[in-house]
Amino acid sequence: MSEPTRTVLMVDDDPQMLRLMQAMLGPEDVRVLAAPRPSDALRICGEETVDVLISDVSMPEMDGNKLAERVLKLHPLVRVLLISGAVDEAPAVRKGQGRVRFLKKPFFPAELIRVLREMLADRAERA
Repeated sequence: MSEPTRTVLMVDDDPQMLRLMQAMLGPEDVRVLAAPRPSDALRICGEETVDVLISDVSMPEMDGNKLAERVLKLHPLVRVLLISGAVDEAPAVRKGQGRVRFLKKPFFPAELIRVLREMLADRAERA
């Protein structure tokens, strides 16, 4: 089996959601990193190249929108998938036009995988 070529960073303050998304993405050919807090995600982004950031919108330390803006500064080519059960539409991330998508919780695993594949393909085309 070949090494994964892309890195996905998931950020959610709910440990069950992190485990669930890791299980959903397990069969995909990606390296999955998980962070329970935005500060952990920013540390990881300072040490690793991240291709896709998947982040919850509502978190106590920093919302996903602000996190996405900071990660986009560190990795201008990153693709961002914001997820939320608390809001019905995508928050506006100023610097991420065209690179930020939104998925409403709950979602089916196939939906997450489809969006991830689209984002990785888009990232590869623009790299």
